[in-house]
Amino acid sequence: MIIDETIDNETLFELSALLLSLNRKTFEAVASLKQFPHILGHFTQQKIETLDELYHLQHAIIRHLSERRAASTLSHLHDSFVYLQKESLIDKLSLDKLISLFDPSSFNENNNKEIIDKTTDENFHIDRRAVLMDIDELRKVIDSTNELDAIVEYLRNQKFSIGITGVMNAGKSTMLNALMGREVLGTNVIPETANLTVVKYSKAPSAKVVYWNKYQWQHIQNSAKSIEAIADFVKQTQKHFKENIDSYILQTSREDEIDIDSLSNYTSASSSDKKCNLVKHVELGYPLPFLQDGIEIVDTPGLDDIVIQREEITKEYLSKCDLMIHLMNVSQSATKKDIEFIIDSVLYQNITKVLIVITRTDMVSRKDVEEVIEYTKHSISNELNEQEGSSKLEFILKNLHFIALSGKMALLHKTGKAKEAEDAGYSIEKSGILEIEDYLQETLFSKHNTRSSLIIRSAKNRLNKVIYKALQELKFESSLLFKNEDETNEELSILKIKKNRQQETLERLKYQIEGYEAEASNYLERLQNFLENELIKLKTIIRQRIMDETRYSLEKDKQTPQIAAQTRIIESALKHGLVDILREYRYKFIKKSSKISQVITLQYDEIKQTDEDIYSDFNHQTIFDDAFKQGFLTANTATLIQRVSKVLKTVSLSKLDKTDDEIKKIIKEEFIYLETGIKDKALKLSRSLLEEFFTNLRKPINTIEKTLEQSESILENHMAFLKEDESSRSKKSIQLYERIKIVELIAKRYNI
Repeated sequence: MIIDETIDNETLFELSALLLSLNRKTFEAVASLKQFPHILGHFTQQKIETLDELYHLQHAIIRHLSERRAASTLSHLHDSFVYLQKESLIDKLSLDKLISLFDPSSFNENNNKEIIDKTTDENFHIDRRAVLMDIDELRKVIDSTNELDAIVEYLRNQKFSIGITGVMNAGKSTMLNALMGREVLGTNVIPETANLTVVKYSKAPSAKVVYWNKYQWQHIQNSAKSIEAIADFVKQTQKHFKENIDSYILQTSREDEIDIDSLSNYTSASSSDKKCNLVKHVELGYPLPFLQDGIEIVDTPGLDDIVIQREEITKEYLSKCDLMIHLMNVSQSATKKDIEFIIDSVLYQNITKVLIVITRTDMVSRKDVEEVIEYTKHSISNELNEQEGSSKLEFILKNLHFIALSGKMALLHKTGKAKEAEDAGYSIEKSGILEIEDYLQETLFSKHNTRSSLIIRSAKNRLNKVIYKALQELKFESSLLFKNEDETNEELSILKIKKNRQQETLERLKYQIEGYEAEASNYLERLQNFLENELIKLKTIIRQRIMDETRYSLEKDKQTPQIAAQTRIIESALKHGLVDILREYRYKFIKKSSKISQVITLQYDEIKQTDEDIYSDFNHQTIFDDAFKQGFLTANTATLIQRVSKVLKTVSLSKLDKTDDEIKKIIKEEFIYLETGIKDKALKLSRSLLEEFFTNLRKPINTIEKTLEQSESILENHMAFLKEDESSRSKKSIQLYERIKIVELIAKRYNI
């Protein structure tokens, strides 16, 4: 992005201060002003209509100031920041941060990069924009379009997911509307939402509904045999749709693009159409600045939903989220369902960050809110003690953060009704919404977020390779300027011989990798058999524990175990058992891939033409290890517990053998869905990981081949260059040196 070089210092610093002070919260309001394009016209000719373009411009301003303006002139910039604070356009905290970023003592020609580093450490978006700007510059001087396009696509496709959970009426829709600054969810569009809703950014409003497939609906019908509430749900649905149900419930989930204004007909529990009973989840697109940051929101049904399969879907989505926000109504908080769900999310769903929002705080005092928070922590401790997991209390509490929110007051502020909220005694700060926004930005996009840091590091590593390769080619091309036709011909002949020999080696290596790929694919079948056998053992363990506890309770207390004890036995055995099985599966998978990796790496080591690290941007062991920790422990045990409890009600010591057979049959039947789900997920994930693994295993081959082809092309082009007239040759030589200079300047930013 280009800044007008003729602009005077006073205008530059005033406009720079204004534009640098803008953020996600304030940009939409300022950008909507009629004078905004006119103001920008004094500064740059490029349009600024999106947050991404704002981040781009901010980075260009920082780079412009650090490279072209002296430290002695920064007082103008500081004065402008102070003016903005006096006019209440920025707060004191923002003023201090902006002034500290532009400290004259560290602002000098020998340390131009420091100011950029300070800023990019604060914001993932600015750091991403910096990489994209460098790519734009490189496109003008190097021929690596495919590689650069791949990096751009990688950066732009990264999404950060926020999962929103809580029991019904916890205030999820109100909070989301306040975050997005518009009543997208709730009474206007999705009243009484009964389905999981994925909210994404799109340039125009859009909506899609996805229905249950036959397998999933059969699972719901089977649960209805044991759980009365689900039986009523299924009966109501079948009575309403009759034979038409088969047009919605298909072998593969039916998907319908629908008008956003009619969405409530598909998602509202009170709609006469009852289509929400058949809808598995909803995908909603909306052009909101909050979502434009690359954020996706997973708005889940209430945890107390009668259809337990919705909770399974919720857990599966949450396992892929970067952050979970769990809402609790201040007057109905920390229910047993809340506490169990929070513990399960942190311990078994691989969710490392949980924000607990206490809602409707305008109805109570601050002291009441603090008591709710302490009560929640105490309840978590008690639940873990019951599960014999008190040692994990510190780990869980470390991953929890609490914020008090009045969603109603926040929404008034965000939808142009601030006076109504202020008359009730609530500023936007007191509502709690700004604290939530700051927490989201810090958690998702700051340098402390491991994932966002990894994304930027990976992109920089990829760009580093492109720059290094381009620089080598340009310098090789430059060295040819001093060679005549005979010398160039000789070098071309040597290169062709080398290329032919290298090609033979590479073909053998390709064949070897293909063999390993087939071997790995066959190995997946053995892993599926391993899973099947281990799940059979797990069924036996669960049955034995139920029967052992039943025998002990009958002999000691003369009664069968309480439902709470039965639930604890089943869930504990199931979760810990699955964790152990998946850990062993993961170990076998990594062990096999590591052996292949070691053999192929040795082959590459013998090829002297490549000196780059084969897996510098693909640590397959870490990726494989993390992948098998997500989305597996989602099965709901409610039906199993109900059926087991029913059998145990009438058991006696004399009937234990018969009861044992009944329990064995129940577990076998209830495990059908769990086994199928675990095996399907493991197979799908394993195939995906192996595909990525072998793609990266082949990358050095592609690099070597392209390098040799490029060298040959450069030599052939130089032969043609030698035949041109002196004037053309001189002009091309100058252009070459200019290209090298630009690439070297960018290379310095990446320490090449």
